[in-house]
Amino acid sequence: MLHATLELARRIDRAEIDFCALAAGAGTPDGVASLEVAGGRALCSFAGSPLNKVLGLGLGSPVDDADLDAIEAFYDERGIPVQIELCPLAVPGLSARLTKRGYQLQAFENQLARPLGTETFPEPGPRVTLSTPDQDDLWLHIAASGFSAPDGAGASLGSPPPDLLENIKKVMNGFIHSDFERLLVWVDGEAAGAANAYVIDGILGIAGTATLPAFRGRGVQQAVLAHALNRGRGRAELAMATVEPGSISQRNFERFGFQVIYTRAIFVLE
Repeated sequence: MLHATLELARRIDRAEIDFCALAAGAGTPDGVASLEVAGGRALCSFAGSPLNKVLGLGLGSPVDDADLDAIEAFYDERGIPVQIELCPLAVPGLSARLTKRGYQLQAFENQLARPLGTETFPEPGPRVTLSTPDQDDLWLHIAASGFSAPDGAGASLGSPPPDLLENIKKVMNGFIHSDFERLLVWVDGEAAGAANAYVIDGILGIAGTATLPAFRGRGVQQAVLAHALNRGRGRAELAMATVEPGSISQRNFERFGFQVIYTRAIFVLE
C-alpha cells in the first residue's frame, strides 16, 4: 500500500516530466526548451504538443508571483498556452492564485503507482516483443492509430483523419528514444498494440499504451502491463502511469495492483 506523501509526489512528478523532456527533445539538436522553477519543470515543444506542460510546481517549494511570471513569459515568447498540471500536495492556495490570474481548470488526470517487488505476473495470450529499429514505422503507426480512436471504440470505427494521425505520429516519434523500450503486441500474428516503458530514478513508467480498435477487449493492454512489470523487476522499486479518470486503462492498471496516488488538476492559460 502506497501513501501520497510529498516525497513520493516529488519523485513521480519529476520522473514523468523528465521522461517528457527526453521524448519532446528527441531528434532536436538542442533538446526541448525547459525551465526549472519553484520545484517544478516547464517544457515547451512544438505547438499543440501534449508534452508542453509544467509538472512538480510547488511540491516542497514556495511559488512566488515572480515564478508564475517567469512561467508565463517562457510560454508567451514561444506563442504557446501555459498548461500547469497541479498535484494536490503542492503549496496551499496555489490553485486559487492560478484562477485569479486567469487560468481555467480544464481537466483532471489520475496518477497511478504500485511498488515493484519479486512478484511475477502471468502474461496473457497476446505476445509482446521489443520493437526493433526496423519496426519504428510500424510502432508509430500502431501507436498513432490506437490513440486517434476514442476509448471504447470498436472495430467498426473508420480510419482516423490523416492530419490527426500525422499530428499524433509527430508526438509519438519522440518515444523512439534510446532510453525507452518500445513494445509491440501481437494477436494471431498481427500487430495489435503498442506501448512504451522507461526507468528513471528507480521508477518504471508505462506510457503510450495504444490498441487498434479491431483488437480491443482481447487483453492487449493487460499483456503490455504484465510484460513491462516483469521486465521492470530488479531495475525499479516503483511503477507508475498517468491515466484518464475512470477510463478502461485505469481499470486495467488497477487489476495489476496500481492505485490512485493523487489526481492532478490541469490549469490552462491561453
